[in-house]
Amino acid sequence: MASQQPPIQASKGTKDILPAERARWQNIERIAREVATLYHFDEIRTPIFEHSELFHRGVGETTDIVSKETYTFADRDSRSITLRPEGTAGVVRAVIEAGLLNDQGARVKVYYLGPNFRYEKPQKGRYRQHHQFGVEAFGVAEADQDAECILLQMDFYRRAGLKDLSLRLNSLGDAESKQRYRDALVAFLSPSASRLSDESQRRLKDNPLRILDSKDPRDIEAVQGAPRAADFLSDASHNHFDRVQHLLKRGTVPLSVPFLVDGGLVRGFDYYSGVVWEVTAGGLGAQNAVGGGGRYDNLVETLGGRPTPGVGFGCGLERLLIALEAQGVDLATTQSPLVWLVSQNDTARDFNFALLQELRAAGVRADTDPSGRSMKSQFKLADREKAAWCVIVGDNELSSNTLMLKNLQTGEQSSVPRDQLVARLKFD
Repeated sequence: MASQQPPIQASKGTKDILPAERARWQNIERIAREVATLYHFDEIRTPIFEHSELFHRGVGETTDIVSKETYTFADRDSRSITLRPEGTAGVVRAVIEAGLLNDQGARVKVYYLGPNFRYEKPQKGRYRQHHQFGVEAFGVAEADQDAECILLQMDFYRRAGLKDLSLRLNSLGDAESKQRYRDALVAFLSPSASRLSDESQRRLKDNPLRILDSKDPRDIEAVQGAPRAADFLSDASHNHFDRVQHLLKRGTVPLSVPFLVDGGLVRGFDYYSGVVWEVTAGGLGAQNAVGGGGRYDNLVETLGGRPTPGVGFGCGLERLLIALEAQGVDLATTQSPLVWLVSQNDTARDFNFALLQELRAAGVRADTDPSGRSMKSQFKLADREKAAWCVIVGDNELSSNTLMLKNLQTGEQSSVPRDQLVARLKFD
C-alpha cells in the first residue's frame, strides 16, 4: 500500500481567503465599488500578466519593484512575461490600446479591484499576492483632479469605518522641476556617499529620491538637511500644489480633509511627478501606510500614447482589513436568515428538493442535507450552519399540504399552509 503523500501547502507569501472571511472582503469591495461609482469612475479589468517591457518602461528599470520584486518568466514562445506588480501601468496600456484617449480633450476615469504580485519578504499585511483597490483619471491636468482622487480615497476609508487617519502631501514638480531636485539631492549626498547604506549607495546613481524613503538609520541621518523638492518647483508646479491644498481645505468636515505637507515624501515608482500623497492609519504598527498615489503626466506618452495627464492612487486591501480589525471595526455583512429543510424520509427528500428551488427562486436563502441522515442529525447540521428556521416535511405534512416551520432561536413550531410558506418567511 502506497504511503500517503504529505499535503501541499500554499506558496510562501500567499493567503487563502476562507469562507469565514468572505463577508469582510465582499463588504470592503462593495464599499470600494460604491464610492468609486459615486465619483463617476467606471470599473476596468486588466490581465494579471503583461509583457515585461510594460513595467520596465512604465514603473522604471531602477525601481525596487522591477529590479527585485517582479515575477517574470518566459512563456512557451520565449516572450518575457511579468505578473502585474501594480495596477497603473496595465490600465494605461489598456486605455491606449482601446483608443480611449485618442480624441482631443478625452477624459477617462476608471477604478480596479484585483490581485498584484511582488516577490518581497512576507510580513503582516504584505503578501506576495496582495489585493488592491485603485483609481486612475486621465485627461485633466488641473489640480482639481488631484483633489478629487484624494477625496475619493479618504471617503473610501471613512465609509469603511477606518479611523485615526493621517494624510501627507508633497510635490515633486513637473519633469524639469523633478530633474533639478534630483540633481541637487545627488550633489548634497555624494560627498558623504560612503555613510549611506549599501542599498542607498546604489540608489544614489539610479534612483536617488528613494533614499528619502529609506528606514535605515544611516540613511535617515544622511538626509538630514537635504534640499526639499518645494525649493525646486516651477511656478506652474507651485501653483498646482497650492490649489490642491486649497481645495482640500474647503468646506466643513467631512468635506474638508486635514493633511500635513511632508517635503520628504516620495513614491516608489519612477512615473510619479507633481503632487504625491500617502495615507496612514492606526493599528498597523510602524509600517502603517494603507495607500497612496500621485500625478503621472508623462506616463501615457512613455507607454506609446499621446501626451495625456494622469493621476491616481492604490489601496492595499489586506492592510486595510488588518487596520480595521485592530480598530475594532466589524465589517461582517448582515445576510438574510438561512432556512434549512428537514426531511423525514426519501419521499420528503424528493419534495424538499423541489421546494428548495422554489424558495431560492423567491429570494429565500435555503439549504438542506441530501445525504439521508436522521432527522436528529439534520437538526444538528442546521444548528451548526446557523440556520434561523427549519422547514420540516414528513408524511403528515405531505398528506395535508402543510409544512412545519420551526424557529431555531425560540424553539416555537407552527403549521403553515404550503402556499403561504414564502410569505411567512419573508414577513418574519
